[in-house]
This record gives sequence, C-alpha cells and structure tokens, in this order.
Amino acid sequence: MREFSAAVLADVHGNYLALKSCLEYARAHRIEKYIFLGDYITDHAYPRRVMELLYEAKSRYDCRFIRGNREDYMISYRANGGREADGSVWKDGSCQGALLYCYEELTDSDIDWFESLPISGSWQIGSAPPIAFCHGSPDKAKAQIYSPEALEKLALLPERILLKGHNHRPFSFWHRGLRVTCAGSAGNPIYSRTQRGTVEITPLAKAAQMLLMHYEGGRWVPEYVTVPYDWEQTIKNLELSGLTKRAPVWAAMLRHNVLTGTDPFGRVPQLAVELYKCVSGTEAGWADVPEKYWISAAKEYNIDLF
Repeated sequence: MREFSAAVLADVHGNYLALKSCLEYARAHRIEKYIFLGDYITDHAYPRRVMELLYEAKSRYDCRFIRGNREDYMISYRANGGREADGSVWKDGSCQGALLYCYEELTDSDIDWFESLPISGSWQIGSAPPIAFCHGSPDKAKAQIYSPEALEKLALLPERILLKGHNHRPFSFWHRGLRVTCAGSAGNPIYSRTQRGTVEITPLAKAAQMLLMHYEGGRWVPEYVTVPYDWEQTIKNLELSGLTKRAPVWAAMLRHNVLTGTDPFGRVPQLAVELYKCVSGTEAGWADVPEKYWISAAKEYNIDLF
C-alpha cells in the first residue's frame, strides 16, 4: 500500500511551461513533498517565470532545493562584477547569448537565493529511509556520476538512495548497495544524442519529464512520468524573447531538442570547433568560434535555424 509520494524535478533550464505542467500534474495527484535538483534557469525564454513558479512552490509545499551548475554560473559571473573569472565578458552569439540574456533577466534577489542553496542534501520523510540528492555528484554541481572519483565517494554516503539531475535522461544503477537514480529533465529531456545527417523523433519529444518517488511496502519505488505541456508556445517564446537573434544556433538547438527529444548541445558546438580549426588552423574554445562555423555545424546535424 502506498503511504506517500514525493515529486522530483530536475533541469528545468528556463522552460517555465514545462515546469508549470509538471507542478500541475503533481498537484492533481495530491503530492505535497517536492525535491528540486537544480539547473532551474538558462537556455529557454523568460527565466523570471520559472523563478515565480519555484517561489510559489516553496511557499505552498514542503520542498527541498539544491543548486546546479547553471546557478553557479550566475553566482560566479555576478561575484566577478559581470565577468568570467578570466576577465572576459559574455557576448551575444550562439555560445553565450542565452547565458547573458538569462543573467540580465534575473534579479539580485534571485541570485542571492541561489547562493543560499546547498549543492546536495538528504531528506528523511516520515518513517521512510532517507533519500540523498544532488545535481551532478554529492560534492560537485557539475560532475559526471560515472567518474572514478565520483563513484569512490558514493560508497561513503550513509543513505542507500541517491537522486540526481544534470544528465537530462532517465537512468538508474546500483553501486555498492547504493541505488543512483537520475530524474531526467523537466525542461530539456533527452532520450538519445542527436545524430549527424538524420532526424530522430524519440519518446521524449514535445513532453516534459519528472520523477515520482512512492513509498510503499517499506521501500521507495521510482516512477518516471512524461507530462504534456504547451511546447508550441515554448518554441514561440524563443522568438518573442529575442533569443533567436541573441543566440541563433543555441535557440535552434533548443527547438530541435523540444521537437525530437534528442541532445545536440555537445556535438554541435564541438563540430563548430573542429570546423574552425580545419579552416583556420586555430585551436579555440566555444566562445571564440565565429558564428558561421556554428551555423555550418548545425546544418550538418539537420538543425534548422529560425
């Protein structure tokens, strides 16, 4: 018999309409406990609307929040006076335009709240076994859970369940008696990597994703839920907000992710770097690659610009 449930939401990435639908779904199922796993902002349009939904949930329900690497980006940029640690500034363009847009939209109070959040936590709900949760790994917001360093530290956790975000795709594995479960992504869920030269439509296209944790029969039972939302308006908002001009290829990749449920966010930028090096002979980071190479890379992956 099910005693109670908790909703787990990760990686909204500014997609407030996806978050809104997930919260409405949980509310309709009378869920009162919520765990939010970070990366609430950056990428999609109107991040303040995400913040309003989070603050409302915080005031209305029993919630636990941690911060992700995207919140860390905002904290660090402000701490350096509107600059990166190396003194460079974010600029409009496919690499940094969406970050800069988000930073300009957020308030100091929003970033103050991010700073107040831990990068991991633990919660014992009633008599159920405690649940540990993090974004990337328990001690680093941006970390890969499969790395030898991360796996070694997992063995030290006193909890036997760890919920995480960051990977944007649902998976679960056991490590030395610890069950690690990724909550997927509310705003940018992925089912597979975007493939070069083809367009694949996956089960996570045009949908949000959340994880429900049910306590029943003396144990926690995970349930992944795919939630319909107004994806068409989410795509329109990229244009209405100006993101299609400020971050042309990044906005196009966001639309591609919404429409297909695949992930272009690593492969397209990396190809842009390779194309630029091939032509110029210059090694460059994402931010230093001219826009035309981003556009060429997007075309190689069948990603249409707006």
